[in-house]
Amino acid sequence: MIKQNLLELEIQGLSSDGRAVGRTKEGLAVFVQHALPGQRVLAHVTRLQKHFAEAQASVILRRSAEERAAPCPHAGSCGGCPWQTLPYDAQLRWKRRIVLDAMIRIGRLNIKDSFIPLPLFAGKEAPLEWGYRNKMEFCFARGEDGGTILGLRERYSHRAFSVLHCRLQTARTMKVLEELRRQCEKHGLYAAPASMQENASKKDRDHSILRFAVVREPKGGGCMLELITLPAPATEGSIRQIGGEMMRSGSITGFVHSIRTAQTSVAYGERAVFSLGEATLSETLSIEGIPLDFRLGHASFFQVNSQAAELLYSTAVRLASELFEKTLGRWGKSCWDIYCGVGGLALSMSRHFDHVYGLETAEQAVRLARQNACINGLDSSSFSFESGDASLLESRFTNFGVPDLLVADPPRAGMDAEVTRALLKHQPQNLLLVSCNPATLARDLARLAPAYSLRAVQPVDLFPQTPHVETVVLLCRKHIDAEKQISVTIETEDGWRADKSV
Repeated sequence: MIKQNLLELEIQGLSSDGRAVGRTKEGLAVFVQHALPGQRVLAHVTRLQKHFAEAQASVILRRSAEERAAPCPHAGSCGGCPWQTLPYDAQLRWKRRIVLDAMIRIGRLNIKDSFIPLPLFAGKEAPLEWGYRNKMEFCFARGEDGGTILGLRERYSHRAFSVLHCRLQTARTMKVLEELRRQCEKHGLYAAPASMQENASKKDRDHSILRFAVVREPKGGGCMLELITLPAPATEGSIRQIGGEMMRSGSITGFVHSIRTAQTSVAYGERAVFSLGEATLSETLSIEGIPLDFRLGHASFFQVNSQAAELLYSTAVRLASELFEKTLGRWGKSCWDIYCGVGGLALSMSRHFDHVYGLETAEQAVRLARQNACINGLDSSSFSFESGDASLLESRFTNFGVPDLLVADPPRAGMDAEVTRALLKHQPQNLLLVSCNPATLARDLARLAPAYSLRAVQPVDLFPQTPHVETVVLLCRKHIDAEKQISVTIETEDGWRADKSV
């Protein structure tokens, strides 16, 4: 019974978005902000639905036995590290449970024999708990006093606070932020208004342009700052001076000015205006002991944890190796990577196949993937990277047949419906999927289940102190008697449909 919007709850678990989970005496699931498993809390209900409720912990009545003090000074307000009060071994245990729960509850999959527990690494193998990010997106906002804030969003809010220390970043990144604040104040540039319709004088409009600052500091060296603003012809000279002064100070090795007109709060520039210094950055990952070099642009997607990215790609290669007989290091003729980005998975697999093919929507990423293939010594006949969306995959299957191995690392929303339909129609023998979202991964696996069997499910932690977890999944096509194939239509519980031969 919910009285006066208050509930006394025993917290029993964690959800994939970082919220705690408890249940009322009647069995109603309640998702609670600012709580941990093992705590008993008094929670204020903020939303009540038929099958669940949402709430915020108002009072901690009993602490969890595993709880620790938050190491970060911004823990009470920052939305970036909701799990930092959990010891790292407890974080890993809960991430295993989140992946398992998604596979069973959403995918309705039997993964008992295929699940490989998320490893508890030690010594040199252990992922860094802190200071691991090679990229961070910061926002500009107006403070209550009208001043400009450069920092991060508060937890479960669009409000921003000034970041002076971030334990996920290096000291260099914090110095870059400090200098950027000083330079923007010096040149009279301020945060853009929250609403583009706010009334302001022309002078204010010309100078209230700051939206985001993106700092990239890969393990391979260098530091790039991308400053994202509203279109600002009147202040472009000032922005160029800011970039030049920061370059001369040595705090950064590259500076990019980008503009964004869309009001959505996404730290992504729609168009680069100019760049200074190094327009690209380099990263070197050791994949199963073999170095791979990558060239990255200011807007390139790449794993934000370099050390754990090595573990992720090495895990993918190791799992894929179980599908093939080893013949002089070669596993087959072709490997396709259908969300290839700058070529991470494709190039990790390249030494085991005669040819690797990558498909990616972003043209800049495709150009970098080609460069990265050449940098790593691949002959032009042994790779091809192509710009195109999911609709192109169907034509490539039709024209070239199926690869020996198809790998995919889709965005958080999961694989495009056209991709899963094409996979069911043409059925490559072996699939390896990488996902940053257990829920959409489970959905995609459920759609593929009529034609594919799970061989392995391996979580990998790229994001300590957060609920986010990567998962590598290995699938093999089910054996089907070709003489008895018939055409049927598959329809899943979420209304998704596809035709396939069985």
